[in-house]
Amino acid sequence: MKTNAERAQERLTLTPKTEFTLERDGFIGALYRPEQEKYPGKAVIMFGGSDGIYNLTKLVAEQYVKRGMTILALAYWNEPGLPDGFKKVPVESVEKAALWLRGQGFEKVGLWGISMGAELALLAGSLMRSLISCVTAVCPTNICSQGFVKKKGIQQLECSAFSWRGEELPWARLKLSRVAILRDSLRERSVCLRSCYEDAVLNAPEEAQIQVENISGPVLLLYPEHDAMWPSELSAEKIRARLKEKNFAHPFKCVSYQYASHMLIPIKSRSTVMFRVERKYPEQCWKSDMDAFEKTLAFWKEVW
Repeated sequence: MKTNAERAQERLTLTPKTEFTLERDGFIGALYRPEQEKYPGKAVIMFGGSDGIYNLTKLVAEQYVKRGMTILALAYWNEPGLPDGFKKVPVESVEKAALWLRGQGFEKVGLWGISMGAELALLAGSLMRSLISCVTAVCPTNICSQGFVKKKGIQQLECSAFSWRGEELPWARLKLSRVAILRDSLRERSVCLRSCYEDAVLNAPEEAQIQVENISGPVLLLYPEHDAMWPSELSAEKIRARLKEKNFAHPFKCVSYQYASHMLIPIKSRSTVMFRVERKYPEQCWKSDMDAFEKTLAFWKEVW
């Protein structure tokens, strides 16, 4: 049986302009340039989530490249030489990619991330004010999470999921439980970790909440009205409230979808069958996926 990564590889159609290695560049990535540049001076660093499938990130990147945006697809874990779980994953990989793009003459560097990648995008944007000028977070969370690894299920670790300048970032404790995950997944008929995250999302200490108000540019959040994987809609509301409280000076937009899953991406992936809403309303979910894609492009064009 083919893995998701192998299926994604079969559908890749673009050749990277430049590929980056840990040994030579300090990060793993692939730069894609469009045939017709429609966003001059702009480039977006893109990364995926806890599925860890780098080729899936590149596949999503292709869709945006075909519409005229320069994309650097970044692998930040689960590749040779990178962490094999979310245990003090260095945010510096994003910084190195952003510095490379700025060195190539791109005046504006943005971030796009989904799920744990959305967490990374918001964290990196808040930490790199002089480098990052736009953040798009798909199915986001408002906290820096507790670390975990996927070995015989999910095992939580006594550390942060991310680190910066050699120090682990303050983190919110999760309530990862095999019993709770099984119970909730059976109830939702979808992969479900909501109850593991809800308390952290709603009640995380201040130091573990992402300081999104420090992002130096527009922020776009995209998410389902009910996210079975984790409570991204609650996180989005917490982010909205925080930005309002802190008098955020840049454009900010939230877009939610009644029919959508945690895989709110502009490609058809077999992994969507993990979610009941995708199985029950496939056409409506695909419409939401494509609407999120179009709204992202419009946001980058009109606001950033």
